[in-house]
Amino acid sequence: MDEIIKQLLSFSGSLITVIIIVAAFLISNWLFQNIMQKKEKATIARQIISVVIVLLGALAFTISLPIDKSIKGQIISLIGIVLSAAIALSSTTLIGNALAGLMNSSVKNFKLGDFVKIEDNFGRVTKKGLFRTEIQTEDRNLTSLPNLYIATNPMKIVRESGTIISANVSLGYDINHSQIEGHLLKAAEESGLEDPFVYIEKLGDFSVTFRINGVLKDINKYFTTHSRLNAKVLDNLHKNDVEIVSPAFMNQRQVNEIKFIPKTSPVKENSNENNLPEQIVFDKAIEADKIDEKEEYLEKLSKQIDGLKQNLKDGGNKDEINKRIANLEENKKRLEENIEKQKEKLNEQK
Repeated sequence: MDEIIKQLLSFSGSLITVIIIVAAFLISNWLFQNIMQKKEKATIARQIISVVIVLLGALAFTISLPIDKSIKGQIISLIGIVLSAAIALSSTTLIGNALAGLMNSSVKNFKLGDFVKIEDNFGRVTKKGLFRTEIQTEDRNLTSLPNLYIATNPMKIVRESGTIISANVSLGYDINHSQIEGHLLKAAEESGLEDPFVYIEKLGDFSVTFRINGVLKDINKYFTTHSRLNAKVLDNLHKNDVEIVSPAFMNQRQVNEIKFIPKTSPVKENSNENNLPEQIVFDKAIEADKIDEKEEYLEKLSKQIDGLKQNLKDGGNKDEINKRIANLEENKKRLEENIEKQKEKLNEQK
């Protein structure tokens, strides 16, 4: 019995080490959930700290084992060799992705909810991590991109202040370009675009290619407005007796007096802004963007509370300041609960 107790006591140091490691994980999680306000920074910092805790924990646990020092040295050497080999084999990818993730976080060139295009990948950012960035594409699916891939390829970010929406159309040489430009400008205005302008893109063998452009202020309607612009171009050209047919068809047809313009019929446009395709396509990205905005507002509330507490120390009106602090702290608590629920709901989405 004494021998058993001695054996158990010999492992007490290892047990304490395990408890410390678990406590370190719990404390780090608590800190990030209750103190860190920025989701992107918290995610990346949490991953880095978790890796550090695992490495230091493994080393401390090995040292605390009740075994011979020579064996401890061999185990530590083995851990070092394994780590060195892993780093050497994955240095071009693992470390590269981690450094690229840190760069993306520090540079802040894009954030959650932004429309981004990296080569053939176009969508809205839903998650930013240390090694990978997740975007929701226009088919509603989620694409995970390595941070090293993002750092080494050109990225187009749609500006929040507005972007250019455009549509191309090819028409024959028998129509004056100034007439066409007027119809296209009207189509852009009816689509809700601001400051429209027209480019003559190409003078082909059988047709002229026009491009109508306009500024879209609400980028959340990116795809809807693009589709609406194409529809308005069709409507305005057909309404003004302008045909849109392929150059080969125009060149080969024999019955020149027949015009291929569809009959117009009254169409009721869907004016319900709550049923936009973007709401379905980018549901997860929209939720991530809302959480990010709320976390920014939460940070502003914390700064306001800190400022009021400082005014209280400087001798301001105590009753009024305490009342404002109580209201702000209540709003902050409700907002934190709301953010936590939204994060749980977002993490459940696959």
